[in-house]
This record gives sequence, C-alpha cells and structure tokens, in this order.
Amino acid sequence: MRVLLFLAFLMMPFYSFGQSSVPGFILRDAGSIEAAADRLEAELGDKAMVFEIIGNHPGHSMYLVLRGKSGTSEIHLTESDYYIGVRGNATFVIGGELVDGQELERKQVRGTDIKGGERSIVGPGDIVHVPVNTPHHLIINPVEPYMYLLIKLDEEPLN
Repeated sequence: MRVLLFLAFLMMPFYSFGQSSVPGFILRDAGSIEAAADRLEAELGDKAMVFEIIGNHPGHSMYLVLRGKSGTSEIHLTESDYYIGVRGNATFVIGGELVDGQELERKQVRGTDIKGGERSIVGPGDIVHVPVNTPHHLIINPVEPYMYLLIKLDEEPLN
C-alpha cells in the first residue's frame, strides 16, 4: 500500500499550490519547489544541512533538504526513506555494517562509518529507497551541495 501511495505521489503533477477541501492534500508547482530550493541555497552558508517541510502527515513526511557537508552514518529502526535527487551530486553508501553505532532518540542508530557498504553516485532525478534497519550514509562533496526530496515512511514528523 505504501509503495502504491508513493508511486501515485511521484506521478502527481506539481502545477500549483492547490487549495482543496481534502484534508492533507498538497499540490506544489515546479516553480514553488525551485523557489524553495533557491531559498535553501541562500540559507546554507557553512551549515551542514538546511531543510523545508513539504508535509507532515500520519505515517509519512516529506522534506526538501540541502546538504553542504556529509552527515553521519545511520540506521532507522522503524522507518524507511526515499531520496529523490533535485540538484547537485553526492555519493550514497548503503548496506554493510555500521561502525561504532550509538542508539539515539527517534529510533535511530548513528555511527562513525559504514564498513562494506555499496557506493553509488546520485544526482538529479535519481531515486534511492532505504529500507528499515539498513545502514546508509550520504557523502557530500564540499564544493557541491546536494539537494533532494526526502520522503520518510512510518516516522515521527520533524517540526
């Protein structure tokens, strides 16, 4: 069911901010996403990451994220992620074994590295699915920020 909802979302055109009587319905046009992307690029500076909440809903959330620096390696114990590349390129590491994992709030484990993971270069239009309980790490080239839409399934929304 979640996969069908996700695929339906991907096929939905982003024509405009839609006003609707349907609770939770969001329709964003490409221009509004580009404007948000430009705002995030202006805000990034020397920060590791900035983001804009696209929608928080029961069981799933969506964010526009811009990373200027690599984060930590991590595992989500109860949620899966979809990454959809918007601007720039990065190296995505998935699988393998999390090194020096520490359990944190929000049912996450963060580590210092991933041993034996698969590496892929990701960019605009690429889609990555991270299953529950799977080590992953996004490595950012310091001279090229990476922007992506992040869809989190079965998560506690960020505020």
